[in-house]
Amino acid sequence: MGTALAALINGRARKVTPAVVRALRHALPDSTILVSEDLDQARRHVRELIKQRPDVILSGGGDGAAVRLLNLWREAGGHELPIVGILRLGTGNGWARGVGAPEFFAHLPRLARMNGEPLPVEEFTLVEVENHLCHFVGVGWDARILNDYQRNLDKRSSQLVGSRLASWLHKGAGGYLYSLARITIPEEWMRLHKEGHAQVVLENLGPEVFGVVDGKPVPLPGATKLHEGPISAGAASTVREWGYGLRAFPHAGLKPGFINVRIYQGHVLDALLNAAKIWRGLDVKGMYDWFATEVRMRFSRPMPFQIGGDPMGERTEIVLRAARERVRLVDWRAALARAA
Repeated sequence: MGTALAALINGRARKVTPAVVRALRHALPDSTILVSEDLDQARRHVRELIKQRPDVILSGGGDGAAVRLLNLWREAGGHELPIVGILRLGTGNGWARGVGAPEFFAHLPRLARMNGEPLPVEEFTLVEVENHLCHFVGVGWDARILNDYQRNLDKRSSQLVGSRLASWLHKGAGGYLYSLARITIPEEWMRLHKEGHAQVVLENLGPEVFGVVDGKPVPLPGATKLHEGPISAGAASTVREWGYGLRAFPHAGLKPGFINVRIYQGHVLDALLNAAKIWRGLDVKGMYDWFATEVRMRFSRPMPFQIGGDPMGERTEIVLRAARERVRLVDWRAALARAA
């Protein structure tokens, strides 16, 4: 039995151009290819896809586009999350890289040949926070970078002269580095000296919890308060990579059905000094990991907050849990190896 493909593409993503959409429609002439320009249109498209029930929905526009698809599907009453094939059309492409998605235009000829064939999948646990499904969530300076990046983009787009060019130049990896150097580090340093280190209390709310010792889960029977002390960044993830090759959660996935919770105590300058180790997923001083099904983080002051790479303002408390839903993503690495 073959596989019916459809696609939902974020038309506002930087790498989604008319040429990209035309090429996808040419490669998959018998498939439904939907392009959304805003959330309401994406919502209508998802309802249409639920009626059609394709075997696989291709998602284009980055990790955020895939996360949005899952949440809109759930919102519309889809009984089971669809199998999603993430295309490499985002900025950091963390999830896409994790499942082996190749560069988009190189992928198209092979994608056309795969249409009608069963595709291998990899199942992922999801994080649920504030009734929102995602693959990672964070607070602290990592979220602050995202908020500063968006604030810088908003500033560039609203300037009177050269707004389009300025916005284009400040998107992507260069924009993140600019925001980090010019906004995040100076402001975080000033806040640290003015207010001191933020504090966190991390509590286990689930039936089981594990620590991580030498990269392996270790049971912590009966543990409730997991951590209390300084925090610069805290997060939970079910994927190892967060984009651009950053292995932010090297232990994610070791306990299926659990989320990997991580707290880092070092301030942003410590992170910069250890950037090479953190990038490769190596342990550094002040980094702590757990596997849990539900935890609560309470902070001594409002902390920058992000869900799946999208800035969400600030929070003084968050509850993170392993969602009851799991998602199956096309394992492009296995699919391409099989087709070779």
